[in-house]
Amino acid sequence: MITNLLLSPEPSNPSNSCLFISKYKIHRVYCPFKVICIKSIRKIEEGEEKQVEGILSWGTGTILYCIHGKFYPHHFFRYKPPLNFVITGLE
Repeated sequence: MITNLLLSPEPSNPSNSCLFISKYKIHRVYCPFKVICIKSIRKIEEGEEKQVEGILSWGTGTILYCIHGKFYPHHFFRYKPPLNFVITGLE
């Protein structure tokens, strides 16, 4: 299945950020960020926490997360917001 997606029309350039829309907010998240597997895929079990290293997307809405150098469809994962935020660059 992934091979067929990769052979389809050209994806975007690899990205290092992603937008997540929740009920009241839009989050722009930069790689690496954490996700939780919501449906087992290959060797990743449901409930496992993983780190997304990169993102590929197509105009068709297909989004793949790069996890440990392999690509997985985004719909097998849920974004895990950080518990605390670090603010840098304040003057």
